[in-house]
Amino acid sequence: MEFVPVIMIREDLRGIPQCPMPDGYRMRSFRRGDRATWVRVEQASEPWGALDENTFDREFGNSLSVLARRQLFLVAPDGSDVGTITAWYTRRHLARPWGRIHWLAIMPEHRRRGLSKSMMTVAMNRLRALGHRRAMLATDTRRIVAIRTYLDFGFVPDMTTGDAERAWRLVREQLDHPALR
Repeated sequence: MEFVPVIMIREDLRGIPQCPMPDGYRMRSFRRGDRATWVRVEQASEPWGALDENTFDREFGNSLSVLARRQLFLVAPDGSDVGTITAWYTRRHLARPWGRIHWLAIMPEHRRRGLSKSMMTVAMNRLRALGHRRAMLATDTRRIVAIRTYLDFGFVPDMTTGDAERAWRLVREQLDHPALR
């Protein structure tokens, strides 16, 4: 699939799907030293690009004080960190501030267990608890499985951005979802 960036939005954070965490898994908050944990999880999860400490610093470096409330890690039954998601924010999108689902990743050996939906539940509940009323996220057309999850959580295509028409046409060719009809 061709790489085309997409933005998805959810105008209201009421009615967030509540997907329980599978047995043995749990979420924990960011703590000192988790920069390396985030990089390890993202590198193991990312098939298309080189992520490193510079990526973390670019995305979160100036906001380390808020990460304890916003960045979450998925902990496997054996106690290892195997996923991450951040209940982040964007100060300006469509001329308004938004909560933001940011950098969802699960190590490949822990996929296909419903964990992304459980992680989305936790992160979106966190956004709402932090006072956000709406949310957005950025992804790309290669991430069809992720897009399906985001659609299941009430996100819809933001058709106001760049190459949105072409991007969502590509997605529709690969994904039949009621929200795209």
